Amino acid sequence: MKSRIGSLLLLALLVTFAGCAGIGSTGPDVTEEEAREQALSAEETRVTQALENASYVTSSSVGTYAEPNATVVNSNSSGVEVRVKMPYSYEYSCESGSSGAVDGLKTNVVYQVTDSTVSVTTITENIRNACA
Repeated sequence: MKSRIGSLLLLALLVTFAGCAGIGSTGPDVTEEEAREQALSAEETRVTQALENASYVTSSSVGTYAEPNATVVNSNSSGVEVRVKMPYSYEYSCESGSSGAVDGLKTNVVYQVTDSTVSVTTITENIRNACA
């Protein structure tokens, strides 16, 4: 009888401690896959809007000629950091009279993604201005 009570007590303790292992440790409320998708979408929107608002750009494409890339670089209790490389191309016409096209460019940006926000933390390679 003591052996059975001891075994039950041991089992109960193991179940209790196993269930408590996650208490006090909180992770992001967004999965890494969701974070990658949200960061890709945010960067595509950021680049598209910047090119649409640039007076020297006559036409553009984002993420068309090469595959965009999103890689998780860190995941902790404050969210998921995702590095996004977004390819883009555009045709331009400068006030100086020069014109042409730029192809094969890419941005390199890190986003912090949580369950409620997606924000830029670092821009390593931004959109290049061919007329500058």
